[in-house]
Amino acid sequence: MHAKGKLIAVLVAASSAAGLGSVDANALPRCRAPVEASATATGILGAGSAKARTEARAHWKATVARLYGPRYADFRNARNRQWDCKKGAILLAKCVVVASPCRY
Repeated sequence: MHAKGKLIAVLVAASSAAGLGSVDANALPRCRAPVEASATATGILGAGSAKARTEARAHWKATVARLYGPRYADFRNARNRQWDCKKGAILLAKCVVVASPCRY
């Protein structure tokens, strides 16, 4: 009976160790194709770029919510974020953002 108890202990330990390597599928992000959004704004000393960046992010979120639903529209969860912000003619700034929307 002592050997049977050791066998049970070994089997329990092995099954516990096997579970340590598994990952809950719900914890992994589910990502979609990249979405592009842009915005323009005016301002001086970088204020136009800051406004355009904020508006581009809001436009991205609205587009993603429409395409994939609100669970994907959290910009903090987006992957591969790429920004391109440039000053244009007389105080006009334009920002373009491309990012892959993800949800958890």
